[in-house]
Amino acid sequence: MWRMECKTFNGLWLTDIDDTILPSSGGSPRIYSYVSSFLRVLDDHCILTVPVTFKTKPELKELSRRLNYSFKAYIAEGGCSTIISEALVHSFSTNAASGELEIVLCRSRLVLDEIFNSLENSSCADKYVRLTSLTPYEASELLNTSLKEAENAVNREFTEVVYSGSGECIKIIEKKAVSQGFKAFKTRRFLHLAEAGKEEAVRRLLGLIGHRLKGLTISSGDSPADAAFLSTAEVPIIVSNSHVDWFRRYPYLRISDSIPYSLIDTVSRLLLLKQPALNQAY
Repeated sequence: MWRMECKTFNGLWLTDIDDTILPSSGGSPRIYSYVSSFLRVLDDHCILTVPVTFKTKPELKELSRRLNYSFKAYIAEGGCSTIISEALVHSFSTNAASGELEIVLCRSRLVLDEIFNSLENSSCADKYVRLTSLTPYEASELLNTSLKEAENAVNREFTEVVYSGSGECIKIIEKKAVSQGFKAFKTRRFLHLAEAGKEEAVRRLLGLIGHRLKGLTISSGDSPADAAFLSTAEVPIIVSNSHVDWFRRYPYLRISDSIPYSLIDTVSRLLLLKQPALNQAY
């Protein structure tokens, strides 16, 4: 339970989930327990953790259940939906409202249909799949997750996830989306299409709670799709063992092994021990 005496935050950690604080396959019960324990330690020090992810709201609720931990704010579907505890926005008093607020930056994902309608006669017409068009079983095979996790991933309100074995088709779909006014974000395996991005949602969130921040703001992510929101923090942390030439802001920290242990160690040094970022390994 959130410590109601935290009138201000001594730090803020904005973080992607998959391949950042958890392996994309989810990880073992031991990993979930380790992450959960660390999040509670941050709570004890009045440090706020906010997931910034392409996961859906049902996926994040399931994640909270597995962690046995309730996030006070989270950004879902790549920035289209931000869920915030009313207590964070209005008051930290014991009489604060216990509900949630939602900030929506996107229309229904049905508006994305025009992108795919324009591909019907193209060479890519049968070379891609939309996650929302799959059955939960098919999605679980593609995502390499459990059936329940796949059901939650398919249940998207605002965004579409595209998979193709053809890099050329991914480029064509990305170009189509951008030309029609949408945003396209590449992760390690997928293309995400939306009307808004993680950075926009982060800035909107900071506009609501920024006056309560007095400590360091850090961010962590693993792919080019995270670049913009990573740049909003004072200390960006990239979790990757491959090239990171997609990130243009310096300085940044880089972690290349042992998810989530190396990241948690770095976050602990920055936010709990308050060591200078320059003392961290790049």
